[in-house]
Amino acid sequence: MEFGKYIAHRGLHGNGVPENSIQAFELAIEKGVPIELDIRLSSDGRLMVFHDRTLQRMCGEKGDIYDYTCEELQKMSLAGTDQHIPLFTEVLKFVNGRVPLLVELKRGSPVWTLEKRAYHVLKQYKGEYAVQSFDPISMLYFRLNVPHIYRGILVTKADEGTTFERASSHLGVMPFMWDIAKPDFVSCDIRCVTESRLAKARKMGADFFVWVARTEEERQSASEYAKTIIGECYPEDFDFNGK
Repeated sequence: MEFGKYIAHRGLHGNGVPENSIQAFELAIEKGVPIELDIRLSSDGRLMVFHDRTLQRMCGEKGDIYDYTCEELQKMSLAGTDQHIPLFTEVLKFVNGRVPLLVELKRGSPVWTLEKRAYHVLKQYKGEYAVQSFDPISMLYFRLNVPHIYRGILVTKADEGTTFERASSHLGVMPFMWDIAKPDFVSCDIRCVTESRLAKARKMGADFFVWVARTEEERQSASEYAKTIIGECYPEDFDFNGK
């Protein structure tokens, strides 16, 4: 699968447009740029597009996303705007194949529950998409059941992210864990890009992505390593074709 040079991290957000919102995805589609988004399960097992485990940062609400039903979550405002937490099916219907999607599966549910439900929805989707996770076991589900789907492992700094992400990232750079997932691409935090990680990816025949580039300097740095750059905060006149 070819994403091209750039992917919009949680859609094209900022300047009053909240991340992982229909509005952010609409702006990305208008620019013709692929979209990265995150999915988690609600308490009633619905797939919601939302990054954080907790609701405080984006919705000002107490508790975790898993504490609320889909109906309750959809009533919550994203960052005080008129945008709500969208259902994954709602996003797929809205995007409708107009740009490729990079779907990150966030943990917090029983093993392979999220993966099974995500694929149940995705197999009916006609557009291009790929999946990724910090968890090699998550990507093992796709390797074993639907190996044709383009899949990737995320890597971050050992001292960043949640406890699970730190552990998964550490395990993810170990050859035996990469052998479990056999990723088609490795998506590396820009703060921990190294020649050794790039070399490991190349040895496996995996593509190499870098996330998240937020400045022109970071985009230039990432382009020295990456086939594809996941970024945000692009200027209005930015050329997403990379010409």
